[in-house]
Amino acid sequence: MVKFKKLGIALTSTAFSIGMLAPVAQASVSTNEPVGKIEIQVASTETKVAKSELIKKLRTLFPEEFNFLTDNDFQVGGTHYFLNDETIRHELRFDKIVDGKNIYGYFTFKGENLELESFHYQPSDKTGALFPAKYSKEEAQKIAQTYLKKFSGATNYQLQDDALGYEYYISRPLSEPISYSFSYMPTQNGVPISSQSVGISVLGNGVVTGMYRELPATNKATFDSLEQKKSEADIAKQIRDHLAVELQYAINYDYETDERKVKLVYVPISNIYGVHALTGQWQTVNGFTTQAPRTQTLERLVAQPLAPKKKDLTVEEAETLVKSFLKFDSDKAKLTVEMIEERENDAGETIYSVYYTYDYGNRSSGSSMEINKATGEVIQFYEYDNESPDKNESASGITSEVALSKAIEYLKEWAPSYIHDYAKSKDSYSFDEYSKYHTFTFPRVVNGITVSGDDINVAIGEDGSLRMLNIYRQNIQDWPSVSKGITPEVAKERFSEALKPKLQYVKQDNKDKEHYDLVYGATYDGVALNQLDAKTGEWLNSIKEDANTPLITHPTAADELNYLLHQKVLEVKDPATFNADKAITKGEALKIIMKSMTYGYYSRYTVEDDGKQTFSAIDSKHPLYSTVEQAVGMGVLESTDNFKVEDPLTRQELAEWYIRALDLESAAQYSGIYKLDFADVSTIQPAYAGSVALANAMGLLEAQDNKFNATGKVTYAELAVSTIRLGHKIYEKDGNRYY
Repeated sequence: MVKFKKLGIALTSTAFSIGMLAPVAQASVSTNEPVGKIEIQVASTETKVAKSELIKKLRTLFPEEFNFLTDNDFQVGGTHYFLNDETIRHELRFDKIVDGKNIYGYFTFKGENLELESFHYQPSDKTGALFPAKYSKEEAQKIAQTYLKKFSGATNYQLQDDALGYEYYISRPLSEPISYSFSYMPTQNGVPISSQSVGISVLGNGVVTGMYRELPATNKATFDSLEQKKSEADIAKQIRDHLAVELQYAINYDYETDERKVKLVYVPISNIYGVHALTGQWQTVNGFTTQAPRTQTLERLVAQPLAPKKKDLTVEEAETLVKSFLKFDSDKAKLTVEMIEERENDAGETIYSVYYTYDYGNRSSGSSMEINKATGEVIQFYEYDNESPDKNESASGITSEVALSKAIEYLKEWAPSYIHDYAKSKDSYSFDEYSKYHTFTFPRVVNGITVSGDDINVAIGEDGSLRMLNIYRQNIQDWPSVSKGITPEVAKERFSEALKPKLQYVKQDNKDKEHYDLVYGATYDGVALNQLDAKTGEWLNSIKEDANTPLITHPTAADELNYLLHQKVLEVKDPATFNADKAITKGEALKIIMKSMTYGYYSRYTVEDDGKQTFSAIDSKHPLYSTVEQAVGMGVLESTDNFKVEDPLTRQELAEWYIRALDLESAAQYSGIYKLDFADVSTIQPAYAGSVALANAMGLLEAQDNKFNATGKVTYAELAVSTIRLGHKIYEKDGNRYY
């Protein structure tokens, strides 16, 4: 379980609020976010677009959708551009209470023509969007297709297969409206352009609630002709002739349990991304080359483990370290360490998050870095500002070899104890044309095998300065043995058989070039960058079945059961043989209800693992501990109950859970005011009378033939139908109460 311990220490009297400074450059960089998406804020005093212009553009695009808003309801938001795209973006927002419900939205307009780049809208009425939704996925796609026509130049767009991109990895509350997401890619000569797309979100009631688009290529863009392209068969043969596979460890993260499980997988050698359709050259991250793919040789960054930089670093020592690390010219700017926060990351490391700013006099910029408290080593740093005071503007550039040497030197200096577990990789180098950074990825090595997704990333500027350092060593103890599984020869044959080249237009990473090359990308079993389980020989990434495909059969509850299954609320090993009329245990029923009411990971952050437990038989090692403690904390279970997870659940007990979930237990206590005229009223225990009356009146659990069957055992089918009804009631009452 993840627990955060925060220690906010204000080191100066200045409040850390760089958003108040003008103009401001801010950035928030995740480990997986490309440098090109760093957002730079611009002072509103430097922009020339009036609020009225933005509103006029909005009402032209949406002549009817936002008529309930007056011009005074809108506010102008921030103005920004991206590090690799200096076109100014303007934001327009609204936030208003309508009929007692909060609605809000924001819009981003790009460039002088104020092209709508993105928007998000949260309507007040989502009736018809809960299951069963008013519109199916196919019907919603038609709405998105029509919506796409709002934009000039939005012709010849191709719907992309989003089965993988929008797969949910955790359960979602049934009180959350159904939303469909669609991705469209523009085409040239009938071939998709890979660097551009439009994403559109449609609620299950048909309301379009979101859009983001990479704007089409400029009129200056040129494209390779299709006339001289090589055939798909020729390219497939070329790839097969040079196909090689390598063994890797792949870390799979379970969002519900917060656990990381490792698998041994085979992957194609990763330094090649495709083949030029005209020349047959291999596409790499740094352009095209005639050099064929090759298997890389691993060389550890250092031959022997190095000692930590400074054990048990104090807060004061951390501040001193930061100022030493951020070597800067004090004549150009003033460096201020604003705050240091102590916390524990999910790798189990106690770290200092250090927030700092540069003050240039007429402007300020800020960023943060992370330091491992136990070792005194820098593990997260990114200097996004190209005008930072330590940059040597007279530098003429360095070679990749020099940059690599400097990257390793910086790691030895600032993170020595980490680097013995990482290796050089000839194929993990790139040069960013926009930032002018040399970027290196050093893979982790365990048992002589690289670990996919567990790397050290370092960026070196043209002047040799350290621009980025990122270390996130995942805490894994159990690494699978390499002694069992399929052979490399078998894996190579599987990849060869599953290979299918896919034609697309690709723009190289060069800001001065507007040409799109025709490239065949390799897909395996329909998926690019696929992985083969080294133990079973099965594909790990395959196109999933459509979420509407029924898997469970049942005469009255098939739709509800299949919806819960696809929403990952219901867990079934074999849907084809699943007996939904089987009685469900209290433990299994409670798990389904909790997943129905919250996101799958909710309990991990709400249940403190402090040794306390509500029920003697359910301790922290019990598989249902978090679920049960979560239910107690939310009031669904009473701590005075003798909860036995293996006992069958009765209808009157389920009625009480539902009423408590709706926070109506106080009303249920006055059982004397309810008239129960069921034919089997004598079977209802007095303690449950109020809950039964309310559950029946609200349509959660209804009587059949004037019999409530209070002591009858609840089946999976009955729970599925009634839990979805509960989701509707929670939405009507307060849709976001539990998440």
